[in-house]
Amino acid sequence: MPNKKTFRDGSYYRHVIVGKRTVKEGECAAIWTPSGDRKLVEGPKRTHLWFSHVRFLDRHVADPSQYLSVKFRDGRTDHRRGPVALFFDPCVHETMGVQDAYKLGANEALVVYAESGEAAATDAKPARASNQGDQEGAQQVQRRIIRGPSVFIPSASEWVHKFSWHGAPSSKPSDGVKSGSGTGTPGDTKVPHGLTFEKLRCMPDQMYHTVRGVRTSDDAQLTIQLMIFYELCDIEAMLDTSNDPMGDFINAASADTVSFGAANTYESFHQNSAALSELATFPILASRMKQTGFKLHKIIYRGYSTCDQLQEMHNSAIAKRTKLRLDAHAAKEQEEQRALELRYRQERSRNEQELAAKEAEHQLSVLKLKNEASREEKDAAHEQQLRHAREKAAVDVDLRRASNDEELRRVERLKSLGVDLTAYMVAVESAKPDRHVRVDVPGGSTPPALHLDMAGSKSSK
Repeated sequence: MPNKKTFRDGSYYRHVIVGKRTVKEGECAAIWTPSGDRKLVEGPKRTHLWFSHVRFLDRHVADPSQYLSVKFRDGRTDHRRGPVALFFDPCVHETMGVQDAYKLGANEALVVYAESGEAAATDAKPARASNQGDQEGAQQVQRRIIRGPSVFIPSASEWVHKFSWHGAPSSKPSDGVKSGSGTGTPGDTKVPHGLTFEKLRCMPDQMYHTVRGVRTSDDAQLTIQLMIFYELCDIEAMLDTSNDPMGDFINAASADTVSFGAANTYESFHQNSAALSELATFPILASRMKQTGFKLHKIIYRGYSTCDQLQEMHNSAIAKRTKLRLDAHAAKEQEEQRALELRYRQERSRNEQELAAKEAEHQLSVLKLKNEASREEKDAAHEQQLRHAREKAAVDVDLRRASNDEELRRVERLKSLGVDLTAYMVAVESAKPDRHVRVDVPGGSTPPALHLDMAGSKSSK
C-alpha cells in the first residue's frame, strides 16, 4: 500500500510496502530499497517494489536559446547550454533552473567577469585584468566585453556585470531588469539606482534632463528643461572611470546650467537662451563625457518654467509686447495699403496722362494728315486752275494770232490794192473815242450847259 509523505524541500514521496510502479516515457523515478540503496529508473519501464520509497523527479528542459543552471550539493555549479533536458535529483542537486541566454543586438554589449583560466579558455578578447592578483588569497579575475549580434551563455565561473545608474523611477521592468535607455520623460526626476540593466547600448541615445533651482543674477528662480544627445564610444574607459555615468552627466549638466543662469539676468536669459543649445555652453558636461568614454553630440534647450507670480508677470508682458507688435504690424499693413492705393492712383493718373497725350498726339497726327490732304487738294485745284488758265491763254493766243494773221492778210491785201495804210489806220482808230460821258436830265428840268475846254491835251465833254 502506498503512503504519501513529504520531504523537507516540499516535494513528496510515496512509501510502498508491496506493489509496482510504471515509469512512463520522459519520466524518471528515484527508488530507495529497504537496504537504503538508491537507484534511478527512467521510463518507459515498470518496476516491482518491496518496502521501498518512490519519488518522481522533476524534468527541466532548455531550448537552444536557454541554458540550465545546476548547483550541486558539493558546491559545484554547472551551466549546460540547450537544447538539453535534465532530471532534478535532490540527492545530487541543490538547485536547478532554466535561464534565458543573453541575446545581444548589433549595438549592444555585455561586460563579463571570469577567473583568469576561464577567460583564457574562451574566444572572446580579454579586457584589462584587475589588480586583485597581488593580494594574498585573492583569485585573479579578468574582464571582457561581449559585443552583439550574438547569443551569450555564461559559464559557471563567469558572471555578468549589472549596472545601476541614475534613471527615472517610472521606467517599466522588462524581463526582470529595467530598460537600458534612460531617456525618461519630460519633467521627470532622475533618482539614484532608478535604472538597472545588464546590456549596454553602443548607439546614439538621448535623455530628458530638468535642472531645477537655477537662479539668475537678479535672483529669479527658473526650472530649465534640456534634452541631451550622447553616445557610448569606449566601454573600457566608462568602466574604469565611473560607476554611474548618468549621475555624472546630470550633475555636470546642472553645474553648467546653473553657471549660465548666474551669468545672466532674467531679461538677458530670454535674449541669450539660444546659447543653451550650443555645446560651448556645457564645458563641464563635455569634459566629463570625454573622460568616461562618451561623446556629446548636441543639447537641445526645451524651455523653462518659473514661479506662478513671475510667470504671470512674464506672460502679461509677453501679451502686451505681442499686442504692440500686432498693432504695429496692422498699422504697417494699413500704411502699406494706403501707399499701395496712392501708388495705384499715381499709376492710374500717369496712365490717363499718357493716354491723353497719345490721344492728343493722335489728333495732331490726324489734323496733320487732314491739313496735308487739304493742302494737296488745294494744290491740285490750283494746279488745275493754272492748267485751265494756261490752256485758255493758249487758246486766246491762238485766236489773237489767227486774228492778227487775218488782219495782216487783210492789210496786205489792202496794200496790194494801193490803199494808204497809214491814213486808213488813223481813220479807223479816230472813229473810236477814248471815253464816253452820259448826262441824264430829269423830265421838266433845264438841260445843262456844256463847256468844252480845248486847252487840255485831249478833248473832254
